Amino acid sequence: MASFPHLFTPITIRNVTIPNRILISGHFTHFAENNLPSERLKAYYERRAQGGVGLIITEAQSITRHCWPVPNTCMADTDAIIEPYRRISEAVHRHGTKIFAQLWHNGHQNFSKVSFLPVQSCSPVPGPASGEVPKELEEEEIQEILRLYASAAVRAREGGLDGVEIHFGHGYLPQQFLSPYSNIRRDRYGGSFENRLRFGLEVIDAVRRAVGEDFVVGLRVSADELLECGLKLPDMIEAAQRWEQTGQVDFLHVTVSTYKTGVVAIPPMGTPPRPFVWMAAEIKHVVDIPVFAVIKITDPHTAEEILANHEADMVAMTRATICDPDLPRKAREGREDEIRLCMNCNEGCWGRCQEMLPITCAQNPEAGREREFHILPAPGRKRVMVIGGGPAGLSAARVAALRGYEVTVYEKDNQLGGQILVAAKAPLRADLLESIRNLEKELRRLSVPIELGVEVTEQMVLEKDPDHVIVATGAQPITDPSPEVVGPDLAVQIEPGAHVVSAWHVLSGEAETGSKVLLYDVQPGLQGFATADFLSGQGKQVEMLVMGMRMLFSPFDIDGPTLALHLLSLFNKDVKVTYFTAVKKAMAGACLCYNPVSLREHEIPCDTLVLSYWRKAEDRLYRALKGKVRSLVRVGDCVAPRYLMHAIYEGYVAANKLG
Repeated sequence: MASFPHLFTPITIRNVTIPNRILISGHFTHFAENNLPSERLKAYYERRAQGGVGLIITEAQSITRHCWPVPNTCMADTDAIIEPYRRISEAVHRHGTKIFAQLWHNGHQNFSKVSFLPVQSCSPVPGPASGEVPKELEEEEIQEILRLYASAAVRAREGGLDGVEIHFGHGYLPQQFLSPYSNIRRDRYGGSFENRLRFGLEVIDAVRRAVGEDFVVGLRVSADELLECGLKLPDMIEAAQRWEQTGQVDFLHVTVSTYKTGVVAIPPMGTPPRPFVWMAAEIKHVVDIPVFAVIKITDPHTAEEILANHEADMVAMTRATICDPDLPRKAREGREDEIRLCMNCNEGCWGRCQEMLPITCAQNPEAGREREFHILPAPGRKRVMVIGGGPAGLSAARVAALRGYEVTVYEKDNQLGGQILVAAKAPLRADLLESIRNLEKELRRLSVPIELGVEVTEQMVLEKDPDHVIVATGAQPITDPSPEVVGPDLAVQIEPGAHVVSAWHVLSGEAETGSKVLLYDVQPGLQGFATADFLSGQGKQVEMLVMGMRMLFSPFDIDGPTLALHLLSLFNKDVKVTYFTAVKKAMAGACLCYNPVSLREHEIPCDTLVLSYWRKAEDRLYRALKGKVRSLVRVGDCVAPRYLMHAIYEGYVAANKLG
């Protein structure tokens, strides 16, 4: 097994010694209660400390009610936060991990409808999140904000935390002052680079004066706003040198972007690893204080390489440790082959965060449920038959085996994966297979028998007579668009000579299309986008029809970075996406379409109509067994077709409830 000498070397920042170089960067969890850190948040942090992470940086702690005071985020503007800080710091310190609070004012990247207070910024330039015009901060208001930063830092210190990280990146207030994109002031805080730098320097000075010399103060900074008229890397190199020259800054945590370009800061699957570490390295070369690297560093080998090449002094492995909180310990103990690798699907973490829902992980149902989710020992050595080798079945098998049951998995195909095998064939989605690899290697480690190429029948189950049967037979694509199957509103009349296939069969390779394709997408999620991308990659001329103007951020639908990546791919391939258009009739060489609002009809020429409908539960075996076996449960898509995180979650819960 590999060793990681750089990864597990301690580092001292000012007066704080961190046991290793792995950190968790600040990220919203939405676990707070009444704007204070909750027991749920404490358990979440402690679990990652228990797994061996060196440093935790808390989620953003708002310094003022002008800044995002929704109830499930943390506010550090009153002394009420000190006691929750103490509970968290004690829990984290028990495991040798250090913890810093991230101090935050998001400026014009805010919504007044949340607080009923005006959005604040350096200039009345609309924020990219809401488009609201902010109130230009007056001199006395700037001084008050400096006081609020200082007071919040003192509360972190009084709460037993080891330091603070002031968020100067992602287009938040200090960056708004520094950036020519957002700062059009004409006073001493605007105009020249020196003037635009002033507010940030005053924030640093206010915080350092408040907490004293024996407390860590660092900055999170965007190395490049990735905007044509914004801050560039050379600007931030100069700023980094100025911040270091104050003698008041102990580290720089280097990220990128603003909310206008923020999708790149949480890159999904289908993008290269460690995309912006090189920018952290450029800044590290010109400063002597420690530099942290972040963004899509998902395995210990990559992290070790970054440190060995002197590109950074610490590495953030945030999504990686949401997925497997024991990653640091497994790497240190030479068990890296046991690590549950993050596949950057964003489904349970950012996908839920953007909806202001509590985060979890598609692969790790315990994430965010640390207090209530514990694998329980089995009451006896009973036999469990798991039917279906997709994510739901494999998740159930894993938990049942960990509990001590005698488990056997049956899969009708010749390989594990179920519908993930088809979904992973779509462009940019191959990393979905990581979820199956992670589950399979765990079952192999647990010596769980896996019977491939076996289609289980009712008679077979009755003959084997297991103590528990878990049915995970997945779902089937809808290929019949008749009213009896899809309802009258979404039905499509198919005339003789029309060539109609399903998106699922296109992706699986079971169906071919003509050169001119019309794709009718009625299923929220990536299936329509992925199929259009898949076909355009084959040189087909594709037009994608969407019945309504789908919300870009629909709950449990598509996270922003993933959607942006797929839209970019479609636009680069000249795929036409048409909203408010439905298909009424498929004919030879054309489809009769209509606008569902005006009801006006028109024809669109095409060789093939591809239907992107939902799937239907494959529950026939479950229904056949009902009432005939001692214990029967179904999980995943054979209950109702949903998403990967639901399948793995349901498998976990069902197996943990077996008696």
